[in-house]
Amino acid sequence: MIIKEVAFGNKLEAFIENRFKSKTNIVFSNDNNRGKTLLMQSIVYSIGYESIFPSGFNPKIYYFYSKIEFFENEIEFLRRGNSILIINKGKIIVFNSITEFKYYFDKEIYKLPKFDKDGEVKLADLSLLYELFFLGQDKRNTSNLIVRGLNNKVDFLNMLYSMMGISITLENKYDIENLRKAKADLESKIKSETRKIAILKVNPQIATFISSSSNNIDFKKTSIQLTEIHLNIAELKKKRNREENRKIKLEALVSELNSLNRSLSEGKVKCSECGSDKIIFSNEDFEFEVSNTFVRQNILKSIKENIILKTEIVEEFNNEIIKEQEQLNRVLEITTPETKNYILFQDEIFDSKEINNVILEFQNELDIIDRKIRNNETKIVSDRESQKQILLRILSEMKRHYLTIDPQGILIFEDLFTKSGETYSGSEGQEYYFCKLLALNNVVKHIFPILIDSFREGELSSGKEELMIQEFKKLNKQVILTSTLKKEEYDSDKYDKMEDINVIDYSNLQDSKILQASNVDGFMKLLERFGVKE
Repeated sequence: MIIKEVAFGNKLEAFIENRFKSKTNIVFSNDNNRGKTLLMQSIVYSIGYESIFPSGFNPKIYYFYSKIEFFENEIEFLRRGNSILIINKGKIIVFNSITEFKYYFDKEIYKLPKFDKDGEVKLADLSLLYELFFLGQDKRNTSNLIVRGLNNKVDFLNMLYSMMGISITLENKYDIENLRKAKADLESKIKSETRKIAILKVNPQIATFISSSSNNIDFKKTSIQLTEIHLNIAELKKKRNREENRKIKLEALVSELNSLNRSLSEGKVKCSECGSDKIIFSNEDFEFEVSNTFVRQNILKSIKENIILKTEIVEEFNNEIIKEQEQLNRVLEITTPETKNYILFQDEIFDSKEINNVILEFQNELDIIDRKIRNNETKIVSDRESQKQILLRILSEMKRHYLTIDPQGILIFEDLFTKSGETYSGSEGQEYYFCKLLALNNVVKHIFPILIDSFREGELSSGKEELMIQEFKKLNKQVILTSTLKKEEYDSDKYDKMEDINVIDYSNLQDSKILQASNVDGFMKLLERFGVKE
């Protein structure tokens, strides 16, 4: 991944940066508030990151553009709000949400890692992935993620393991002996509660069935299984119907645009109120002039791509529903008559719902523990060792880089994240992040550049800074850093004297005014490439 160009703005003001090179780049100025943070946040925001913009800057009123090369293929991105447009291989594709864009990103740009979260295998969120290589200036937290959202540091570690080819489930964090003790305790509680159940005499036959198996919890387990399967099927159908409805709306939109296409070819379409022949298609964030044939054709292609994507998602949900239904049939096939009677007439069997619910709750917990024990005893044990070795490799790399820039340093890296509440003084935090990002790059061997805003934060000494830059150069990949120089450093042309780096000076930009009216014409040409009307 190589960043070629980034721009942001609207029809009143804009900024464009296209001087990046495929090497170490340093964007610097002789004072603060020259827009370096806006630049860095805009890069990742344009491709789906939940950026932390400086206070006073309202991203909702601007467009964010980037041109980025992935595997020697240049792709252009344009984001506004939660909508993203891309131009890939001559096609314009529209995404109405970051989630839609994420699935396309996984399918067409870069295969996203998958990991176990809350018992489901999920694609990594883009914001989580980008923390692998991007460090913003604000809200840094060495003990957790910077942009957390629905993710946490355990998710980040699981993502790393997935990228290294090691599967992960949540069960591996449990100790096997403690699990067995918990299981025995639950089984004892279940037996105790079962004895309290009073069977109604309304239906003697059912009572006989139940009494003969009251010490056998099988029928309760079956009931729980069936309930869970029914709930899963209902939830999957809800998700499938939602995606199907979206697909139907997109198909209707294609029909409308095709109808418009025929109208334009057969006669002139114009607004009855103002007389304009400019026809606009819009979603929540973008407007397109679809009277332009090229734009209309690309919008149609984009919508059709989305329809294909929705069709695949619906098919995936259908397959999941079929699996659940097959599981339902398997459970019913092996169910005893006594259990079936219990399931059908369970409301008549117990006069104490409270006791029954307690047993069901205990049984749920027991099922979970049984599953964890099975996983621990088979696959997870070996995975835990592999994960441990990966983490040790990363920590070893962090230590190596740390000793390179600070041979007398006293920091000890015991984990990828620090303990909650642990703070670093002075430049230690920046040294930690430097070591972490480079170690992740070297161990995971990812395709992404390294992006660090304010990489000298914490009064980093000039000697350590120069050593860091040398280490960045050794990566042989694109690195983009920002820095604010002191007067004497700026006057001495500090960065210009360094070999094999690309320096970009923002000192001449106005204080807190990186967006300028003079850049609007160039920015509007970028929007026109997407057919966007501003």
